[in-house]
Amino acid sequence: MNIGEVLQILEEEFPDVTVSKLRYLESRGLVRPERSPAGYRRYTDADVSRLTWVLRQQRDRFLPLKIIAEILEDGYMEDTEEGGSVSVPAFREQIGSPSSGSVSMSRSELARMVGLGEEVVGELERLGLIEGRSAGRTRVYDDEDVLVARVAACFLGHGLDARHLRGFLVSAKREAGLLEQLLHPLALERGKGEIAVSEVRRLVDELLDAGSALHELLIRRELRGLGR
Repeated sequence: MNIGEVLQILEEEFPDVTVSKLRYLESRGLVRPERSPAGYRRYTDADVSRLTWVLRQQRDRFLPLKIIAEILEDGYMEDTEEGGSVSVPAFREQIGSPSSGSVSMSRSELARMVGLGEEVVGELERLGLIEGRSAGRTRVYDDEDVLVARVAACFLGHGLDARHLRGFLVSAKREAGLLEQLLHPLALERGKGEIAVSEVRRLVDELLDAGSALHELLIRRELRGLGR
């Protein structure tokens, strides 16, 4: 299939997908279509399945492209429809079994799932790292809270305290504020119908992944002396 035919297939489930988005995913190594002798992209059914999976991870689980790429490189690609699951491979052994789809659980259930004490989960919430919501007389947590708590458990398992992780939240809020300044004019244009929603989402994806890559590169640079 050529790129236009792939776009037609994907548009049924992802109406906002564009040719630019497919080319961007290719540039990030998430799909590698073959090239015809004339240089045109030629996609297989497997490529389309891979793209569908990638787009679902972004839409349904809000995973950044960097994490999605790591999952693919690790050979762990499972459909995340009902009954499916996904995990961050770098932490798979530490975080245990992945969650299955959208979840709603109590604090005690979350604590058991991620292997932390309820008081530690409460501390993570107090610090703003996880955000439960009220449901009657109890607090419930979703799969995003599960992912955050699992990654936090990895740090805690290496000796950090929960309070040390607040620096990541402060940094994320600062970076989000910076990106919001850049994206706000586009949001206004979208509200006036002068720019497509898909274009705004594409730019959000691009900036988030660029920020993630820059963050990692700078941290690695600061820590490179430890590996010598």
